[in-house]
Amino acid sequence: MNILLPTDFSENADKATEIAFRLAKQTEGKVTILHAYDLPYSDRSMTTSLLEVMKENAESNMEEFEKKVKASFGDNYDTQVRLGNPIRLIHEVSDQDNIDMVIMGTKGASGLEEILIGSNAASVIQNTNKPVLVIPPKAELNAIQKIVFASDLDPNVKSQPLQRLRAFALANKAKIDIVHVQGDKAPVDGSRDFYRSELDGVDIEFTILRNENVEKAITDEAVKEKADIVAAITRRYGFFEGLFHRSMTSRLAYHSTLPLLVLHEPK
Repeated sequence: MNILLPTDFSENADKATEIAFRLAKQTEGKVTILHAYDLPYSDRSMTTSLLEVMKENAESNMEEFEKKVKASFGDNYDTQVRLGNPIRLIHEVSDQDNIDMVIMGTKGASGLEEILIGSNAASVIQNTNKPVLVIPPKAELNAIQKIVFASDLDPNVKSQPLQRLRAFALANKAKIDIVHVQGDKAPVDGSRDFYRSELDGVDIEFTILRNENVEKAITDEAVKEKADIVAAITRRYGFFEGLFHRSMTSRLAYHSTLPLLVLHEPK
């Protein structure tokens, strides 16, 4: 599994670095470390000398980061230091065929911060097509043994994200608890057979819950079941439906203390 690791060299990125290298080694993959630097919008009229200073600082920071990485994890990686919008560059690099997953740390957000500026992790989730594993600051991930998969049990979901989830679970020898928070409508008949077929070879179970707060129901179930990761699919809907589903996934990214694996339906 080849992993893209965006980093700003902060403490929030340290845990993501550890997990990225462990998963790459476990799956005989490689890590691409990306650091993007960009001028604040208000400073875009500045001279090229400022850009040169920023470039030198970014490259110097990457050199120091490489020393720590090499000492702890070996040399199974490559690096990129790029000028530009970090979200755009993460999407651009992750879209390459040799990248299987993006792993990144997040500091989360709350209140007005969540509404007004959001988080880089939520922006990446909404702007890339590759699986994204979001690592909160307090996350502990020594092994991946159980995954809580938040699902609407739609039998018409595309196969690709489920196959990626299957491959991830098999690589980690993990069980999957498929959690459906039921509203007014019960799951479609035959939907369980569809998910069993798509996740063939994985030890799975189904949990049906009733709760108006979908996010809380999922996180509570994950804690109760001592899950290591929460997984969800970001769906390709029309504008208003898509807004709701992106919002739920983003809220999980903001507030979960567990790593969140976000999968995407193909466009």
